[in-house]
Parts: sequence; structure tokens; C-alpha cells
Amino acid sequence: MHAAPHVPTAAARRNSKLHLDRIDVLRAVAIIAVFLLHWFGYAYGTDHLEWKGLMRDPSTAPAPSFMAFFPLSFGWMGVPLFFVISGFCIHASALKNNELRIGRFFWRRFWRIYPPYVAALLFAILLSDTDLTTSEGRAQLWSHLLLVHNFRADWIFALNGVFWSLAVEAQLYLLYPLLWQMRRRWGIGTALKLTLLLSVAGRIVAAGFFTHWNEELSGPVWTSPVFLWFDWTLGAFLAERYLRGARVFPINAALRWFALAVVVLSTFAKPTAIFAFSLASVFCAMAAESYLWRNQSLSRIERWLVPIGLCSYSFYLIHYPLVPVLGDQLARVPALVSPPALLLAAPIGFAAVTAISFLTYLVMERESINLGRALLLTRHRDR
Repeated sequence: MHAAPHVPTAAARRNSKLHLDRIDVLRAVAIIAVFLLHWFGYAYGTDHLEWKGLMRDPSTAPAPSFMAFFPLSFGWMGVPLFFVISGFCIHASALKNNELRIGRFFWRRFWRIYPPYVAALLFAILLSDTDLTTSEGRAQLWSHLLLVHNFRADWIFALNGVFWSLAVEAQLYLLYPLLWQMRRRWGIGTALKLTLLLSVAGRIVAAGFFTHWNEELSGPVWTSPVFLWFDWTLGAFLAERYLRGARVFPINAALRWFALAVVVLSTFAKPTAIFAFSLASVFCAMAAESYLWRNQSLSRIERWLVPIGLCSYSFYLIHYPLVPVLGDQLARVPALVSPPALLLAAPIGFAAVTAISFLTYLVMERESINLGRALLLTRHRDR
């Protein structure tokens, strides 16, 4: 007969440094996955196989060695993991007092996200060939400043190819007060089901309506906050159950491996690829829950990952334009000319970006958060 598992109290979960460190470990895993995806894409000139009809075609691989490193192409799964973590952390914070102070929520989100984002946007423009004197260049700039660049195909990946997810994140923040009211009225479980219904139905309708996965429309359609609301809400649902000492998913490693296999296989056929992102979110939620419920102290590797997770937002903001810059420098070494050799040098590039990111975190991100807090305290004192 097995002893009942230890279940920390809600207060212990909210205040546990171990819990916060585990969140940073998850963030580190997510950013490492995303970095490896983009390093892989730089090394081979592409990070995916082309479509042939409704299926991915392995014959379109740019080199024989491409398939040996192909698992790195699934680094995009770091993005749904970030969405799940975001929903988890923001909802857990609101649950502390069982109320959502909307003004304070948006104030904190602004200072946490926006000033570092604008700085990174200017950095990306400096490293790009964007001409801000043209109407298109100005449109790209303003769409990014207003965080609406995911609504047009010619804006979505301009300036910095990863910024689309930050636009979606900001739009999901705008939806959070509505999600909070849905939770209060019907419960978080019903709210999750409604967002799942929107996501599934919307994808099915869009896939048929937009001329069978029209490539020009694929970006704005599949990065719609309505379609990705479920992914973020899944993290919120996970937080609510976690703080109550209840699990969402069965304790079954085989089930997690099966879920991962489903995600991987779903990407090879267009009819299932439209669901791949949210399927990945489910897998990430399963893995995150299993990890957060562990009671062991952090291993040495996990302790090394914590500071990477701490600066993961700064890393995400600046890494994309830095990958080709660093890759070009490393490729000057004769032994690193081939794509496989360049991939094996990824730790060098990662270390360089991490160092820059940590400095960015200290100088920009952390100071922006502190400024927001100071201004908030000043406002309250002046009342």
C-alpha cells in the first residue's frame, strides 16, 4: 500500500521559492528550445520540410544531414510552453486575493513587457534593412508599437520574426478580464471548454474558408488571439487546480510520451497541422504539471537553468536578430562551415546570447519592473 503523496497547502505553493525556481526552469527549457529551432534554421537555411499536397515531403530536405537534426525543428514547442506558463503565473497571481484589480493588472503588465519590447524593437530595426522613410516601413513600425502586427501577413514576421507571439500575448492580456468574469460566472472548467470550442471550431472554419490553408492568410489566421486563447487559458486552469492541490492530468509518463508523439505526427499533414500548436500546449501543460508537482530539491543542472529562465524574456526579445550575426562569425572558422558543425557550435552562440540577455535583464527589464512598482507606490501615496 502506497502512502498518500504530500500535497503542500495553497499558501505554501504560492510562496515557495522552489515553486518559483521551477517556473524559471520551465522558462529556460522553453527558450532553449526556441533558440535551437532558430539556430537550426540558420544552419540549413530552413527549419522545416516543404508541403507536397497535404503532406510534408522529406525529399525537400536541403541536405542529407538535415533529417539527423530534424528534431530541433520542434523547438517551436517552446512558444506554447511560454503561453501555458504565462496563463499559469498571471492567474495564480490573481488568485492570491481572489480578485482581479484590472488597473493594477494592466499597469504591471505594461511595465513588465512593453519598455523592454520597444528597446528590442529598435534594436531589431537597427540590425535589419527596414526603411522607415517608406510608408510600408512606417506601417510595420506602428503595427509593432501598437502590438497588432499579427493581423497582417506582411507585418507578422517583419522586423523580428518572433514578435508575433508578443502581440498575441498582449491581446490575451486584454481578454483576461473577460476570462476572469467567465470563471466567476461559470467556473474555470467551463471557461476552458468555451475557449477550446472557439479554438477548434475557428480553425476548422478558417481552414475551409481560406481556400485550403492559403499561405498568405495562414499567419494572421493561426496567430489570432481567439484561436490561441485556449492555450493560455489551459495554463490558468492548471494554476487553479494546482493551488487547490488537485491535478489536471493523470500521473502517467506513457500518456505524456503518447501526447508528444501525437504533436509530432500532427505536423506532417495539413488537416492535423492546424491543431498542432494547441496539441503542443496540452503536452506542455502535462509536462509542466508533472514537473511542478515534484517535491525534490533542484538538481545542479536545474540550478544552472534558473538564471536562464530569469532572463528568458530578454533572451526571447533579442535572440532572433543575433542568431545570424553570431552564426556568420562562427562560420568564418573553417571547421564550422558545414551545417552539422555549425549546429554543434550552438552552445557557443547560446552562451553569447545568454550573457547579452542577462545584461539586458539587469539594465532594462528589471529596471522597468522596478520603475513601474515605484510609480504605482507614488500614485497610492499621493491619493
